[in-house]
Amino acid sequence: MNKRWIVGFAQRVVVITGASSGFGADIARQAVAQGARVVLAARSTDKLNALVAELGGADHAIAVTADVTSDSDVAHLLATANAFGTVDTLINNAGFGFIDPIVDAPLSDLQRIMDVNVYGAVRCTKAFLPGLIQRGQGQIIMLASMAGLVAARNMSYYSASKFALVAIGRSMQQELANTGVVCTIVCPGVAQTGFQHNSPNEKYPRAASLSTCTSPQVASAVIDAMRRRTNGEVIVPWQSVILARFSAAFPGIARAIMNLIG
Repeated sequence: MNKRWIVGFAQRVVVITGASSGFGADIARQAVAQGARVVLAARSTDKLNALVAELGGADHAIAVTADVTSDSDVAHLLATANAFGTVDTLINNAGFGFIDPIVDAPLSDLQRIMDVNVYGAVRCTKAFLPGLIQRGQGQIIMLASMAGLVAARNMSYYSASKFALVAIGRSMQQELANTGVVCTIVCPGVAQTGFQHNSPNEKYPRAASLSTCTSPQVASAVIDAMRRRTNGEVIVPWQSVILARFSAAFPGIARAIMNLIG
C-alpha cells in the first residue's frame, strides 16, 4: 500500500477555521488527542484561548484571532501557522447561515453567507495551498453540508454556499491530481452546534430530520478522513448517503417526497 495513505498524527500541524465552537472545536479536541498540533482560527479570542488551555497549552495548540473575510487576517493566519510548524492540513470549517424562505430573506444575508462560507474558504485555500503543493503533501478539507447535496425549503442561501463548496472541492480534486495534495469534502447533516444561534430549530424543514448527527460524529469522520488522506466526499451520518444519491438520481421524486414531509 502506498505509504501516503498511512500517515500518523504525531506533530502534524492542522489549521482549523471556525475553531471556537461546534465542529471546529470538536475536531481540534480529537486531532490533539491523536497527537496533532493545531492552529485555531476564529473571531472569538476568549473562546479560542479557553480551548487552547483545555487542549494543553502552546505545545499542542495556538490561537489566532482571524476573520476569514479579511485578506490581512488570513495572511496573518498563514504566517503564524508557518511559524508554529510545517502545515499539513487546512480545515475550512468557518461558516454560518440563516434559514428563511427566499421571499423573506434579505439579499444582504446572501452576501454575508457567501463572504464567509465560500469566499472565506477560497481565501484560506489560496493562502495555504501553494505551500502544500510545493512540499508535495497535504490536505484541504472543506466542511460543506448535506445542504450542499440536497436542497430543501427555507435554506436557499445556505444551500447555495454549500453547493458552491462542493463544486469547488470537486474541481480541486481533479486539479490536484498527482501533486501529493488531496481535497476532502465533508457533508454533515443537521447537528446541534452554534449554527442554531442564527437558525433556530423551529425554522428547519421537517425533512432535515432525515439527516441528523452530532458534532463529535462529524469530528470523528474528519479525523478518519485525515488518517486515510481521503480524496473524495464523506457524508455524515453514513445513512444519508442514500438520501444524497437518491436525490441526485431522481430529483423530481425526491422533491415530491420532501414536499410531502414538509
